[in-house]
Amino acid sequence: MIQSVVFHVQNRLLMILTKELRYGNKVLTREGEVITVQQILSNSIIYDTQIEVSNELVNLRGSRNRGFVAQLSEVVKEADCQELEPIALTPELLKKCGFRNFLREEWIISIGNSHIDFEFIDDSLKLRCPAPSLTKIKYLHQLQNLLFAICAHELEIEPEFNKIIA
Repeated sequence: MIQSVVFHVQNRLLMILTKELRYGNKVLTREGEVITVQQILSNSIIYDTQIEVSNELVNLRGSRNRGFVAQLSEVVKEADCQELEPIALTPELLKKCGFRNFLREEWIISIGNSHIDFEFIDDSLKLRCPAPSLTKIKYLHQLQNLLFAICAHELEIEPEFNKIIA
């Protein structure tokens, strides 16, 4: 019984709050599916919307002609934030995001003509600059948010990215 309580507490620590997310962030569902945030609600996110079109052949009133009636419906996929988990940073994931590894813990990403240096130690990424960063970046959505905040850059992730998470 103690093991299940510990597991539950550990999972609750990984829950993502909506205030940590922004449009385009990648997160995991409890089922292990990587999803991209499209819209943020108070306690949930929308990660997929599709329009379904159905056609029905009908007889036109007062005529022998037949016509089609089209019906549009929007299918929205929504996930409760309590069911979402962050994606932990790994060296493989950093490479898929365009980082280059030079010396052991040193990782660099190039954005335009600029380069940003990081250290990857203890499963955390830290910004390297004249005064080293005290903030540890442990999850992909945190890295996406940081790069957008400091240089308005949307982190591009290779399409095969889902394979390294599973």
